[in-house]
Amino acid sequence: MKPCNEVMRLLAPAYAPCAHFSGACTCMRWVPENGHVPRGYLGATGSPTEVELVLVFAEPGDPHLGEVHTGLETTLQHTYRCMRDGKDLFHRNVRWILDQCFPSLTFDEQLRKVWMTESVLCSASIEGGNVPASAWRACTASYLKPQIALFSRALVVALGNKAQSRLKSIAVPYLPAAAAAPPGCNFKGSRESWGAIAQELSRRRLSYAGK
Repeated sequence: MKPCNEVMRLLAPAYAPCAHFSGACTCMRWVPENGHVPRGYLGATGSPTEVELVLVFAEPGDPHLGEVHTGLETTLQHTYRCMRDGKDLFHRNVRWILDQCFPSLTFDEQLRKVWMTESVLCSASIEGGNVPASAWRACTASYLKPQIALFSRALVVALGNKAQSRLKSIAVPYLPAAAAAPPGCNFKGSRESWGAIAQELSRRRLSYAGK
């Protein structure tokens, strides 16, 4: 369930707590006893070279009722259980994407092949609402860009407009797709855009095999 050591080292400063809480991210929340910590990432449980797919979401939603965190490991445990059990529509949609991309693998096996993360690691002040540019620029520079650099051969997918604009700001090439969370996941063509992820991944595998 834990990501590789390289990812753990990149994310550890977010729980110091993150220095940006007293700077660019004063609007964001550090309230571990209410579930408000950087969170929402999972995967890369083997070597970074095994990761074929990076899914980038906007930011985590509000914590679930009773969600409490003591650090990086509790956030991983919570996210793993939510994804494994399909707790919310968002988690069930992501599982559908993974099953299209890696149909012959179990969920735990899929986690060696994918890294899922948020373009901003903390929740917006209003779920799904605006995150100030100062906050998302600080977060993408400190955390998102270094994460993606670890998986240089992986297909990077930006799910939703927020993730797409934030990846564009750090000059990371990506495949655009619909958001996996409401309301974007309910728009026409959303599932087709997720199916295109598996198609592109298959194309890339054939391309690498031919080299």
